Amino acid sequence: MNWQVIATVAPILFVAYQALSKLLPKDISVFLVNAYVSAVGVIVMLILYFFTSETKSLSLGTKYLPLALGIGILISLGNAAIIKAYGLGATQSGFSSLFYPLLIIYAVVIGLIFWQEKLNIYQSIGIALAIVGMFLITYFKH
Repeated sequence: MNWQVIATVAPILFVAYQALSKLLPKDISVFLVNAYVSAVGVIVMLILYFFTSETKSLSLGTKYLPLALGIGILISLGNAAIIKAYGLGATQSGFSSLFYPLLIIYAVVIGLIFWQEKLNIYQSIGIALAIVGMFLITYFKH
């Protein structure tokens, strides 16, 4: 399987969990929900790891432990922010129409700054269209 297939299918999982987040009552703590989500995530990831790994060792190594901890913190805070946005009344279409184009734009900026990636003309046009689209959706919301 190539990465483009995964990149095409993965957003469906995020949109589905965001849709489920809208069902949570507004008075529930996003941190408690995120704690439950993370606990389930630990179980799911360990199951996936044991099914796909040849070594079956849980040792990560001190070189990669700080990186893994940082990723975990960022994922937890990002998920808490998404759940909070829906708790504050964000619509699925409104949130997603801002979140996903911005996700692309932020990723491109990070790629340019930290990984010295280059943009071609089509990518530049795509970013410009995403910005225009976000403006139109935000400006003409009803």
